[in-house]
Amino acid sequence: MNTLTKKQLEYFRDKLLAERQKVLEEMDELQQSNLKQSISDASGENSRYSYHLGDVASISYGREFSMGLAERQQKYLEQIDDAIQRIDEGTYGVCKVTGELIAIERLEEVPVAKYSVKGKEIMERRKRQGL
Repeated sequence: MNTLTKKQLEYFRDKLLAERQKVLEEMDELQQSNLKQSISDASGENSRYSYHLGDVASISYGREFSMGLAERQQKYLEQIDDAIQRIDEGTYGVCKVTGELIAIERLEEVPVAKYSVKGKEIMERRKRQGL
């Protein structure tokens, strides 16, 4: 079984660490904006005005969207950490289903990939069949 070169692994580690930093910064910004919104709501600035039902729905949707976004970012962060761990263990770039090397182009596009295109198709087929 072929594996990635040391230089390639260092490149992907740097790429993943940069991506991790970006996600952490985005999560921080999201928390800051949610905090500002909560403070503004709590201070009663908006309580002088009666809310239109559409406004309430919009505010509620905005919060749910933010929470969903934070959840997705948390999962992505876990995938990044998992990929970095695979680099440390020497299994990065190897498909968990087929054992084949994942194409460099795929890793460039999706650096957290655990599966080759073929492996992903097998996984999706299993999922559809309920296995």
